[in-house]
Amino acid sequence: MGSIGDFIAFVGTGLVKAGDGLQEMIGVGLQTAPALVLGLSVVVALPVLILAGMVLRRVTPVGEGTSRYFGPLPEDIKHARGDDDGPSEAYSEAFIFVDSDGGNGTGGFQFTDGSMMVRIGREEDNEIRLTHPTVHRYHALIRRSIEVGYEIADLSDVTGNGVLINGEKISHRRLFDGDVISLGAARLRFAVDG
Repeated sequence: MGSIGDFIAFVGTGLVKAGDGLQEMIGVGLQTAPALVLGLSVVVALPVLILAGMVLRRVTPVGEGTSRYFGPLPEDIKHARGDDDGPSEAYSEAFIFVDSDGGNGTGGFQFTDGSMMVRIGREEDNEIRLTHPTVHRYHALIRRSIEVGYEIADLSDVTGNGVLINGEKISHRRLFDGDVISLGAARLRFAVDG
């Protein structure tokens, strides 16, 4: 019987020969079918990368990263957002009137108890459809929340017309009774029935 050293030498020699054979096989494969070899390499490497990502994700310390805060807003944030003008209007009925749509759009929208948001744009699946070409397919979103009341967000891209509230360009902002919303050539008016 051979010693353990002989066994290790035998296994080592086998692995070297197998490695040489694998290297030769990959070289021939790259010459004859490079896309197939690269595809198989991805199939072999992808599970290893996924497992490494899962391990690294678990190693990340708790508390780092982004988190949401669901409590009341501090006073400085309320003032910056324009939220310090009294109680939330989230329970009031609101109306959006289309004063001028620059085309043949719909007449407006009424927030009822069940409606939490309304999309405005040219596409037919928007709650308020405006047909003018200066209005994006999905131009703006108005949503109702208990924390803020009614707020509008610009859904158009940075090269577009954007959203103007009372002549001021915004990305998102709380809406107040009487605000005039401009989306391209379209003019809408926001009203709250308090």
